[in-house]
Amino acid sequence: MLEHPLEILAVLLGVITLSLRLVKRYPWAAKLSTILWVIFISAIASNLGLIPKDAPLYGSLIDFAVPFAVCVILFTVSLSDVRDAGGPMLAAFVLAALGTAVGVAVASVLLEPLLANILEENAWKLAGPYTGTYIGGSLNFVALWSGLEIGNNDLFAAANAVDNLTLFPLYALWMFVPVLLADRYVVAKKWRADSVEHDDTGRDKAPLNPVDVATLFFLAVAVIALSNWLNAEVIALLVPGVPTILVVTTLALVLGQFRFVRGLQGAWEIGDLAFLVFFAAIGALIDFYQAVVLSPALFLYVMVIIVLHFAVLFGLGAVFKMDVGVLTIASVATKGGPPLVVPVAETKGWRHLVLPGIIIGMVGYAVGNYVGFGVAQFVRMVVG
Repeated sequence: MLEHPLEILAVLLGVITLSLRLVKRYPWAAKLSTILWVIFISAIASNLGLIPKDAPLYGSLIDFAVPFAVCVILFTVSLSDVRDAGGPMLAAFVLAALGTAVGVAVASVLLEPLLANILEENAWKLAGPYTGTYIGGSLNFVALWSGLEIGNNDLFAAANAVDNLTLFPLYALWMFVPVLLADRYVVAKKWRADSVEHDDTGRDKAPLNPVDVATLFFLAVAVIALSNWLNAEVIALLVPGVPTILVVTTLALVLGQFRFVRGLQGAWEIGDLAFLVFFAAIGALIDFYQAVVLSPALFLYVMVIIVLHFAVLFGLGAVFKMDVGVLTIASVATKGGPPLVVPVAETKGWRHLVLPGIIIGMVGYAVGNYVGFGVAQFVRMVVG
């Protein structure tokens, strides 16, 4: 087994390179997207013992790659992009959160006998972290698991593995559902891939140059460092518990309003690579044995949640004649959070939905814990 950080990093970068080449060369591989290949191959590498299933490097890569990628991508965004999608996106977020709450509540009640075999009389507590993760992402999953004092390290490992493993079916649904429903839903022209607007900075036409790349790295790292300091030394004293990613987002958005920063070449390419590093680390953390062998009940539980989440979101979305792209990004933002919004929006050609999607992803971070506690208490009352 390769255990040195540089050896592990080499494997992860090799996985990314292989995935990119597969998608570029083979049409059948392109249908699954680069992200799915990165997660799948890195998971195979760790589960076969080529690299560890758990290593400090993974946490370090995730901690750096997410704020860095969000930062450089937001350098390209103007706040004027929010005007046309702010209201619809917020409404879609409410539907997505509602779908999650309904899905978790129904799954918890229907599968209570199975869940009781895992946590006995505390089975209702699982509703908390799973509601949180499908509204605000993994950050809320961990917070609610701790807040509800579920404990049980083996179960946490299995539950976390199941949570990560659902990225496979979810990402496939986010890719294919909009295509399947495009004829039945409103598809605003602005969100179509063939009508993405580009500003006159030429960032999509000019080749990369070292000065712009170096400037992007400098600005992004400086923003992350400043955000960490501000949150620890200033914000935490006034409003404890604020995630640093909120500070990073704010500072990056401020810089993005300067034309010079928005005109720097390579932001999307660098951001995409950073996100792929994040997904490679996530894939390596997936434990197939824990997820499949130890937790079949959790798989069934999660599948019920996903089905009802999509049913409520797209069902009510059809009733209110909402844009299928907005609905899809709302689902991505609630489950995956800001890290997943950018690659999905870019893959589908919905760059104008990046900032609104990131914003509601932040909203999910903020409200996920509250909704999670509420749904858990509701399930507790129903199942006794």
